Amino acid sequence: MRVAGFSRFVPVSFVLLCLTLGAGLAQAADTTQPLTADEQAFLNRAVNENATQIAMAKMALAKSANPRVIELANTIIQERTSLDARMAQLLPGADAKPAAGDNPAIDRMQALDGDAFDKTFASSVVRSHCRAISAYEAMKVTSTNPALKDFAHDAIPALRGNLTVAMAVLRSSGSGWAPHHQHAVAVADTHGGSKAPLFWEPISLVAAPW
Repeated sequence: MRVAGFSRFVPVSFVLLCLTLGAGLAQAADTTQPLTADEQAFLNRAVNENATQIAMAKMALAKSANPRVIELANTIIQERTSLDARMAQLLPGADAKPAAGDNPAIDRMQALDGDAFDKTFASSVVRSHCRAISAYEAMKVTSTNPALKDFAHDAIPALRGNLTVAMAVLRSSGSGWAPHHQHAVAVADTHGGSKAPLFWEPISLVAAPW
């Protein structure tokens, strides 16, 4: 009788609040689910890849006079910085970012100017974004961590957008492409910019995403 009498004085809003809090706690538990070794490796590689892309984009801002290249570079910096912020929440203390001077690709681009630089930068963006999209797509499917799956899902549209712009830059460059520039666009076209394009070396989409 006491239980029944007490229940008459419990507001419905209080019951709903308890249910909402319970659902929120369950969701919070999901977002703090430990990462597997493959998931940690993916995030560490993504952090390093972001650093490389940002360094190349900053170089493009300094060296290019092509408005489309400059716009692409600014977009890459903005979007990759945003991805870094989200990854810092998923994996605190991720591996240190590489210095720009430690990257052979950046060293090669440093020696280029004008149209040669623009083509090489756009081609690099196409290759790197195709690989990244493949890795993010794979992680979206294979990861058991809800927060990581959401992160991968949210990142893919922006990566595809950058890929599309980089391909347009290459196509607008006219004749005289180097073979690897032509190959970058051909492979991206074949796979629609979203499915596992393997350019020159085989990759494992889970253990070694790039």
